[in-house]
Amino acid sequence: MPGTVLSDLRVIEVAQGIAGPYCGKLLASYGADVIKVEPPATGDYSRRLGPFPGDVPNLEKSGLFLHLNTNKKGITLDISRDGGRLILKRLLENADVLVESYMPGQMSEWALGYDDLKSEFTRLIYVSLSPFGQTGPYRDYKGNSLTAMATSTVMYVTGDPDREPLTTGGEPGEYLAGLHAWLGALAALAYRDRESMGQHVDISLMEAAATADEYSAAMYAFMGAIRRRYYSRHLFSYPSDIFPCQDGYVVVSPAAQGFPSQTQIDQGASPMSLLLGDVELDQDDLFKDRWARWFRWQEFSALIKPYLDSNAAKEIVEFAQALRMPFAHVFNAAQLLENEHLKDRGFFQEIDHPEAGRLKYTGDIFKADCMTAPMQRAPLLGEHNEAILLGELGYTENDLVVLRRRGVI
Repeated sequence: MPGTVLSDLRVIEVAQGIAGPYCGKLLASYGADVIKVEPPATGDYSRRLGPFPGDVPNLEKSGLFLHLNTNKKGITLDISRDGGRLILKRLLENADVLVESYMPGQMSEWALGYDDLKSEFTRLIYVSLSPFGQTGPYRDYKGNSLTAMATSTVMYVTGDPDREPLTTGGEPGEYLAGLHAWLGALAALAYRDRESMGQHVDISLMEAAATADEYSAAMYAFMGAIRRRYYSRHLFSYPSDIFPCQDGYVVVSPAAQGFPSQTQIDQGASPMSLLLGDVELDQDDLFKDRWARWFRWQEFSALIKPYLDSNAAKEIVEFAQALRMPFAHVFNAAQLLENEHLKDRGFFQEIDHPEAGRLKYTGDIFKADCMTAPMQRAPLLGEHNEAILLGELGYTENDLVVLRRRGVI
C-alpha cells in the first residue's frame, strides 16, 4: 500500500493456524501485499476453530480467522498437486517472502523446500514456523502453544507450589512465534538489501516461548537451582500479585515506590500506607523489610484485604496510580473493548465483513506516522482467485474451470 513502510513487499503465505498467519498479518499491517494461499474447499483450518456467531460453524465467520487475516488477499491452491506447485512458483517470481508452517520436511516432499527453491529464487526470504524447528531430535514431534509452554519452562513455573503446573490462557506460544517470525523476516530483508541474497528463517514455537523465561535458566546456570512455582506473584518481591477486590481483581504491585525509604519514614508516610489510610504502618517490619513481606506474605495479605474488599477496582487503581504505584485492573474482554484509554488511542477498529458483519478488531502493535496500512477485512475463501490468476498470472477463464475441476484451486 503506498506510503506505508512495507508497501514494496510481496508476501506469499501458505501457513495455516495462528503463528504463521500472525506473522503475515503483521507484515500486511505495515503495508506488505500479502497473498494468503489456502487449501481449496476447506481453507485454513482456523476457519473451523471459531468462535462463531451464535456458535454456528461457518467458514467465513470464524472470529480467529477474521482476526488473523486482516489486510490480506486470499486465493485457494492445492500445493500438494503439480498444478498447484506450478502456480505457487509463478507467484514466487515476484515475491519477497514466503511464510509456511507445515511440519518439517513436508514442503521438501512437494519440492517446495528452501533447498529446492533457493537456486531459482535467490532473493527469497523463506520463513518456516514449526513446533520445534527444522532440525534437532524433536524436529518431527507434533506440537502447539501448549507444548511450547510446557517445554519452555514457562508452564513449570506457573501455578501454586503444591499443585500441578498450569498454562496461561490463550495461545501465547503461537503468537510469540508469529512475532519472532515477523522480526526474523524483517531482519533477513535488511540483510538482503545489503548482501543481495535470500535465506531461510527457521522459527520454533518452543524456542519462541523459551525467550519469555524470566529467571529459570539464569537461576539454574548461576546457582544450580530449579525455580519452583510460586502462585501468581513475583519471585523476588511481595506484594506483586493478583488480589480480589469488591468487583473483580487487581494487580497489587507497589514496586520500589510503594514502600518507605528512610526519608519517607522521617517525613511521615509512604505511598502504600497512604493507600491503606494508616501511616503508622510504615513502622511495621512488613513495610520496612521486603524479606519480611516475602516470608510473611499471609500476614501482609490479611493486612490489605479489608481495603481491597471494600473498594472497587477502578477506585483502587486510580488512587494507587495517583500515588505512583503500578496497580492495574484485571480486565475481562468486555472491559477491554470498552476501555477508555484504548478508545482514546484508537486501538480497536471496526470493519464490515460481507458474511460476519461489522466487528471490532485489535489494531497495530505499535504506532508511527505513515507506517501502517488502513485496516481491511480478511478475505473470503478464494476471493482473489480471478484477480490474481487471471489478472496477474495470465490464466484464462477456461484455465480456471479446468483447475477447479481438478481440485487445484
